[in-house]
Amino acid sequence: MPAVVRTELEVRWGECDPAGIVYHPAYLDWFSVARMRFLRANGISYMTSFHDEGIVVVVVGASCRYRKPLRAEDLAVVETWWRYVTRTRFGFSYRVYNGDGDLCAEGETEHAFVDERGKPINLARRAPGLWEKLRAIPVHGEQSSERPS
Repeated sequence: MPAVVRTELEVRWGECDPAGIVYHPAYLDWFSVARMRFLRANGISYMTSFHDEGIVVVVVGASCRYRKPLRAEDLAVVETWWRYVTRTRFGFSYRVYNGDGDLCAEGETEHAFVDERGKPINLARRAPGLWEKLRAIPVHGEQSSERPS
């Protein structure tokens, strides 16, 4: 199971402002794509494992720091890894690089598990098999899979 997953994307014109520079919300969209690829690379389909089972994964926090601009037609490489995973939440970290390997942005997202009514759920109780799969994914740079304080 990979601790870090790399996702390569070509910057599209529609992700840019009139000057051809990536508009800041595009990075959050890339985080979403990279997050789903991270899960898939670790044997978990978002649609089958969460959505189809009535487990809604909601974003409860997101941040991004912009270091260097990307432009239309540039290669964007998003590295994704766990920050933590608990029975009720998980968190991801991201770094975005250009084709030359320069750090362009870094960010984090935090997600909670809720049911279709928006009520928080304990994933270990609701879907023990999925919980065990998530716990097996290595947490990059951490000794534990529990949320940092």
